Amino acid sequence: MATGETERGSSDGLPEDMIPEILARLPPKHLLRSRAACKAWRDLATDPAFIRRHHSFQPRQALVFTYGVGGCLQAVDLATNKRRTVLRVIQRVPPPRPFADGALMVHGSCDGLLLLSFHRSFFVCNPATRQGARLPLLLQDGRDVLGFYQHAASGEYRVLYHEAGGLGLQMSHTYYVLTVGSPQARSIDLRTSSAEVGAGLMGGLERSCTSPPVLLHGSLHWSPQLSQGGHILVFDQAAESFRRISPPAQAMLTKDDHTQLFEMEGKLVMFCSPQFAKNLAVWFMDDYKEMRWVWKYWVKLSFKLAYQPIPLPPCPIVLYQEGDMLVPEEVSDKVLHCDKTGKSLGPVDCSAGGTRVTPHMLKESLVLHDFLQMQRNDGACEWFSEVEFADGSDTAIAGDETQTD
Repeated sequence: MATGETERGSSDGLPEDMIPEILARLPPKHLLRSRAACKAWRDLATDPAFIRRHHSFQPRQALVFTYGVGGCLQAVDLATNKRRTVLRVIQRVPPPRPFADGALMVHGSCDGLLLLSFHRSFFVCNPATRQGARLPLLLQDGRDVLGFYQHAASGEYRVLYHEAGGLGLQMSHTYYVLTVGSPQARSIDLRTSSAEVGAGLMGGLERSCTSPPVLLHGSLHWSPQLSQGGHILVFDQAAESFRRISPPAQAMLTKDDHTQLFEMEGKLVMFCSPQFAKNLAVWFMDDYKEMRWVWKYWVKLSFKLAYQPIPLPPCPIVLYQEGDMLVPEEVSDKVLHCDKTGKSLGPVDCSAGGTRVTPHMLKESLVLHDFLQMQRNDGACEWFSEVEFADGSDTAIAGDETQTD
């Protein structure tokens, strides 16, 4: 039977006020296990305010795929260069080619939720809680996901996508917003800052699986788009309107360039890489209100890149928040973790030939959502039978009421 001291939450002489600080910094799996220690810890680990705070301390981990029958999504801890399996999808029938559209893809990551597709079947899931739900509206051909975000005013999680119509020169795109948990999507009027922006939107945007937008200042920002004349497209999620901003004058996009937007130090940052170049420029938007860019530094690579097959962008370098990079290196067949200047911080424990680096990151969360379904206790996933979450036998749902003495 637990002592009174244990019931109050003290352990081995630790001050009580330190215990929430320690538990808040545990990985989700270990936090869930800690609930068995005593009632006080269990009450703390299931408190909604504590769970949200716990999420704020979780590191952002880069997401990669490993090849096989189906697909395996893994997270790379950039502090250790170690990877762990997040989930697997079982391929019942082998695809005609490894990179077919039926392969497992990440289309978005937001607050611990992942927007994924497999054989063009879309679903949202939280690997930490093993909740999920299908999104059947996105299954139809011609529909491409452009962004996944939380709407600031309502707290809803939304998917922005477009649907192509017409053929050839007559092709155009209609834009929709789907709220996760809603049976219907709604089309949005193309409120734009200029006729040029509207005309570019008719030509469509890059899919978020290869070019995810950056959410900053309440708006989604896409990397420079050829359909927008090389400009950066911006979607105001509150007004649901589009505008565009210019990239650095020295970094206007050409068809052979690769650019990527990301966030660093709370600012919009652009990485520009002419194909096969080894010196790569990084620009900061120093003043968002005035739209003023400043060049910050060069990324200098001392090795040859291993270019990966479609549907990835031509340049395999992927930059993440704070400038860390995962770079497939051709000669050694390794995926290297580099700092923001291009200096190698060591290889990730996988081969470049068997790994596909994505531009997405996962920041885990144990927050439960009413619009998602639970996985059964026996590990079966009723909402998507092909999904298997990693460490399922060790993972418990945050709302479980397991009792301890």
